[in-house]
Amino acid sequence: MNVPAIILILVLFAILMAFFSQAKIDYFPIALLIGAIAVVSMLTLGLGEGEILGFISFNTLIFIFAMQIIIYFATQDRVLEYIVIKLILTTKGNSRLFFYMICLFTGVLVAFVEDLTLSLILVPLIYRTCRILEIRAGTYMMGMTITINIGAILTPVSSLKNLIIGQEFGWSFGEYLANMGILFLITLISTIFLMDRFILKKEEKPTEHNKKILLSMLNPGMVIENRKYFLTTTIIIIATFVFMFLGFEPALVTIISAAVLLLVHYKNSSFSDIKNEISWKILIIFAILFILSNSLSTFGFSDLISTGLINLANNNIYLAVLITLGISSLMSAFLAGTPVTIILLPIFSALTGGFLLPNPIIIAFIGGVNMAGNFLPQGSACDLLTLSLAKKYEVRNLDYKRLLKNGSLFATLHFLFILGYTMLYTLILS
Repeated sequence: MNVPAIILILVLFAILMAFFSQAKIDYFPIALLIGAIAVVSMLTLGLGEGEILGFISFNTLIFIFAMQIIIYFATQDRVLEYIVIKLILTTKGNSRLFFYMICLFTGVLVAFVEDLTLSLILVPLIYRTCRILEIRAGTYMMGMTITINIGAILTPVSSLKNLIIGQEFGWSFGEYLANMGILFLITLISTIFLMDRFILKKEEKPTEHNKKILLSMLNPGMVIENRKYFLTTTIIIIATFVFMFLGFEPALVTIISAAVLLLVHYKNSSFSDIKNEISWKILIIFAILFILSNSLSTFGFSDLISTGLINLANNNIYLAVLITLGISSLMSAFLAGTPVTIILLPIFSALTGGFLLPNPIIIAFIGGVNMAGNFLPQGSACDLLTLSLAKKYEVRNLDYKRLLKNGSLFATLHFLFILGYTMLYTLILS
């Protein structure tokens, strides 16, 4: 174990997380500086360039890159917007049904679409719908952002956190659905029911006149600018998720789909046109995070911590699950979930090796890093985006204080759901 190297990497990690979790100062130049210091230090300590490059999960970076292209075309061709408007029409202006539709739709769709993209599409539509119905939009936006963090546990492609965990433990679409499906359903249905009973029930109802105005103004077909592109993009997106569900490597499937979409749209969009829409900074940041995290494992830190946790658990799988859920939830409540996942992954990967039944620990890890984002708004980029959009639209019944109060209550409830589910799961399978 190389103690000086471990201390240096931990200090660099702490500095990066401090800048990553705030919005006032651009964290990118800091990350580049930290990455350079880390690489030079590792080279000085005897690690080779190939070994350092091996720390980076290139499959994850390829997936992030390709999904950004796919989401770009899905947004440009208005695929998601069309579906949302279609669903709003089915509610016929019923505010309660509208709330249920928003929560169920986001809870399910976020298992396949990145949460920030979904929020950027849904929040303006929720606001405009509520404005036509002359009801306040805050509760509906809050329902959306709380259920988004629930839906994120369902598939390996719902978030970068899940993709990274799935690749580490070899969990495919089927294994995610088999292990997380029941927890997802229980948590989502309970959350929607409780929000309806204790929050939505107090909201005003739209008049019949306003319902008729809404139905007369909405037309799903009005968002389609090019029917050929719309249908082609829809088919490609569906095929992408079908192939991933069948077990094909997500990075391979998404890069092929992105290439096909670029070929289909070659007349009106080239890669040079959309390159500015791709977040190159995120790719570099994650490469740096992978280097820092996996270097800790190489220098012996991850084994040290995991050995300590195994000794603390004392071969008690229930205690190991509680420790995993507690640590992942606590860190994800204050910091962005993806960096936390990369930091903790080598530790919990080693921890699962000490037990014959690793799945409960993995479930606790997935649940903790995803659903703990509701504890504090700053723990979830989606929550912060929703708050900023609510402020932009001057939504009076959604602010930091209200989201913090309700989000923390539901996050505590979700923590108990995950704990109860993993304990029962362990009891049955053991």
